[in-house]
Amino acid sequence: MTTSRFLLRSLTGFLAALLVVAGMHQPAAANTTTQDTYTEVSSDGSVLSGLTAYGEALAVPSMDSGYRPATIAPGPGSVGSCPPGRCYDVAVPVPDSINIRTSDGGAGNMSRVIVPAGYHAPENRNRAYPVVYVYNGAKSPYVRWSEATGLVPIASATDAILVMPEGGMNDEAGMFSDWKDGSFQWETFHTKVLPAFIDQHFRTAQGARVLVGASMGALGALNYAARHKGFAQSVLSISGSVDNSDMILNGLPPVLSPLGELLGASKPDLNRVWGSPILDHGTWRAHNPTAQARKFKENNVALFIATGTGYLDQNSPETGALVHSPWTEQLLWNGHRKFLASLNLAGVPYEARIRQGGGHHWNYFDEPLRWGLPKSVSAAIARAPQPLKLADARSMNSTIAVPPKPAAPPAPSNSFAVAHKAKAFPKKGALSVAVRVPGPGVVQVARAQKKFPVRTNRVSVSKRGVRRVAIRLTPQGIKQLQNRYVRAQRNGKKVAKMPVRVKIRYTPAGGQPRTVTRRYVVRLR
Repeated sequence: MTTSRFLLRSLTGFLAALLVVAGMHQPAAANTTTQDTYTEVSSDGSVLSGLTAYGEALAVPSMDSGYRPATIAPGPGSVGSCPPGRCYDVAVPVPDSINIRTSDGGAGNMSRVIVPAGYHAPENRNRAYPVVYVYNGAKSPYVRWSEATGLVPIASATDAILVMPEGGMNDEAGMFSDWKDGSFQWETFHTKVLPAFIDQHFRTAQGARVLVGASMGALGALNYAARHKGFAQSVLSISGSVDNSDMILNGLPPVLSPLGELLGASKPDLNRVWGSPILDHGTWRAHNPTAQARKFKENNVALFIATGTGYLDQNSPETGALVHSPWTEQLLWNGHRKFLASLNLAGVPYEARIRQGGGHHWNYFDEPLRWGLPKSVSAAIARAPQPLKLADARSMNSTIAVPPKPAAPPAPSNSFAVAHKAKAFPKKGALSVAVRVPGPGVVQVARAQKKFPVRTNRVSVSKRGVRRVAIRLTPQGIKQLQNRYVRAQRNGKKVAKMPVRVKIRYTPAGGQPRTVTRRYVVRLR
């Protein structure tokens, strides 16, 4: 591919994005239906089949259908996201020659593995299972798929082993590549080190490997399947970054990086990942699923593609963040149009599910998972040697213990002391009491019984030590004290007194409250 053709292709994607920004693809009025509106298309690789599928896909409009998916996500740290006895968070040993450590000190080698129900049953001891690698997005940690989607319950029908590895995130999102500047070797880790470890320790089936990803994760799934023959038998791409020529803004030279940020470019700096999009266009092309379309046919990879068409709205109903918005989904749909065209030109069979509208957010990934995961697992099994055989015989005798959960930190102390005598402010009819606390928290003073007219007073404490807390009367209590003062003057006395009983409660930050009761006398002079 010549430099001029590469530039033309890149500028085409860039201009398509600018047209959306400029509002030239304005969506029609939103439909109020709550049903998911989508079109399923497929091509057997022939010219006629490809043209038909492509025409049906392009007919899906970029407009809001009104559909807002309900989540079936189990949530962070829940039993549903990591089923006891079936879920393992493992640290994969990494050779010194491979760097996946991040600048914040993270090792980058964690993977969550979830085995199917019945995996440990005696009758299944010799059974081999298909394995599904689920890759993270650029803004998400490796466990997010199991926490933020219905992946675990949806996968239960497939009897497959799930593997969710780290892949870098945010400013150091790995892009599922060995970086041009040598900073990271994510591709080597994911395609060489990790599969060898998983095959050795779990009963994975030979030649029955599925790759799943959304957004950046889909870029990795597609690139790995295209670049490494035999590595994967099927791919499920969900709202993926399928054409890296649309990312050219992320690869602008440093002198032009402010322009890229102004136009929506985000980290990581793709100059570090694939080099200059102009001078190193061969590297960019080698990591572009659209440019590598013919490889899917050559490698006999079954493709299942799910995406939304998005619409012109930069605010996500779920998060309010631009990156998760329908606008982001629309930009990705621009790339899918080119990707599907390349698949048709290369005669690659595929199945696709095109949702009308939709946002780029976890809630929108459940239905594509439900549609595509069983299909992709079945396709991988069909391509594997029959009957299914273990990928590594060592997995028969391997034991992976569930890592113990870290001990909960000790609860902060709620032991505190309250002075038995209070400092009086007789001209104001108020008191001040000294409270000694062991650490940060909240001190609250309130009446011990309804008959004592004391105002509730809460005071935040930032560190251990003594803090004086005011005890004040309610307006009704002040009036009562003033009446007592009038009667005291009639009797020749200069001071009026009112006994009060208060509850003083200390709640340490992150701990349990403790309460003591004290009796004081409020004076008015």
